[in-house]
Amino acid sequence: MLVNPFIPPTKILDSLLLMQIELKGPSHGYALAAAIEEKFGWKPSQTAIYNSLKSMESDGMVTFEERIESGRVQKIYSITKKGKKLFEETQQHMKKHMMKGFTRFFSFMKMFSDIESSEESAAFQQRIHESLENMKSLSFLALILLREAPKEAEKIIEEFLISLKKLAEEKKIVLPDNGVFDKLDLI
Repeated sequence: MLVNPFIPPTKILDSLLLMQIELKGPSHGYALAAAIEEKFGWKPSQTAIYNSLKSMESDGMVTFEERIESGRVQKIYSITKKGKKLFEETQQHMKKHMMKGFTRFFSFMKMFSDIESSEESAAFQQRIHESLENMKSLSFLALILLREAPKEAEKIIEEFLISLKKLAEEKKIVLPDNGVFDKLDLI
């Protein structure tokens, strides 16, 4: 298996919900969905939200109390100590992997530090910015697809990485020998 996301795909929604409850405080499902949509540009279905909350409640990650808000009975979810511990562990795990990624990225970018003119530099920086935005979209889409179609998504991601490595080899670009590309042996 090539892809090993730092959050298992089946737990992404759980992690997002725990994060929102931890950061924003006790909330009902609709408010949590709205917060996730605002922050990530993705609105999970109400069914997915409440199924996830129910599962986490069964696992002792969240609790709820019923309150009357706007004339309706609402379940207001709070994070438990067990949920906070999982949230903190997930957050630390994510930071660790993100720092590794940034370190690799910046060490790789050192290769491009010899750009001749400021016009070249500005154009290159613009390409980097656009590429990073695309990678953000690709990463988010990949995480969603890993949940819904894991084998197909893993195969596409692996093929994409192999294609990029082939292009680097065709252009005679020397890739860093730091283990990042070990899984992409081209035969």
